[in-house]
Amino acid sequence: MKHFAPYALLLLFTAISLTGFSQNGNTAKPKQFNNFPDIINCSETTLNNIFNSAAGQQIDLSFSDNFSFSGNVTSNVVKYSNLQTAVVRSPYFNNSIFSVSKIINADRTVSYLGRIINKNYFDGYELKKNTDGNYQLIKMETDRVIQDCNQL
Repeated sequence: MKHFAPYALLLLFTAISLTGFSQNGNTAKPKQFNNFPDIINCSETTLNNIFNSAAGQQIDLSFSDNFSFSGNVTSNVVKYSNLQTAVVRSPYFNNSIFSVSKIINADRTVSYLGRIINKNYFDGYELKKNTDGNYQLIKMETDRVIQDCNQL
């Protein structure tokens, strides 16, 4: 019987290890923007209006007939003479945030960069300029862009 004790102990440790690894908490996150298009056109006027809003102000951003992002401006900061960043938190989208930056380039043209994200959801949008020079919100998978600190 003594010969089986090490094997039984090994089997017990293996079972405990397998159970622990199978419960690693990687549950699938829901998609928040399932009912919205993959690409949403944005006017530069709408984007610029964000930067005319003060922190604490309610703002309604209508990007197209089928998508609006309303919420509270949580910050609007001029970081450098050529960089201004604003953040809008929307209770209508489960406190998702739209973080957008306005960059004044060396040739005095203006560029915008931003994302709509929520760490509790699988999808979001990234603001990009297309080849025609128009801005668009393009749907993205946030887990591919944002690393969860719990996994480190």
